[in-house]
Amino acid sequence: MDPVEGVVMVLVVAMVAGIPLLGLTLRFSLKPALEAFIRLREAQLGSHPETAQLRERVAYLERVLESHGLLESRPPRALPSGSERSVGTSVSLKDRERV
Repeated sequence: MDPVEGVVMVLVVAMVAGIPLLGLTLRFSLKPALEAFIRLREAQLGSHPETAQLRERVAYLERVLESHGLLESRPPRALPSGSERSVGTSVSLKDRERV
C-alpha cells in the first residue's frame, strides 16, 4: 500500500466515524450546561409561567390562612442558612380545621 493511500484511508475513516462521534460527544457534554444556562436566564427574567402561578397559589393560601386566623400578622423572617425548621412552628396553636 502506498503511503498516500494509507493517509487517505485514515482521513476517510476519521471523517466517516470521527466527525459523528465528535458531534455526539459535544452534544451530550454541552446539553446539560446549556439547559442550566437557559433555566437561569428564565429565572432571572421571570418569564417562567409556572413561577407566576406558584406565586398566585402561595398568595391565595396565605389569604386563606389569614382569614382562619392561623397565620401571624408579622412579616416572615429569613431563615439562617443551613437551618431546618418544621412548617408548623411559626403558627400559633389553635384548633385547626381543614380548609
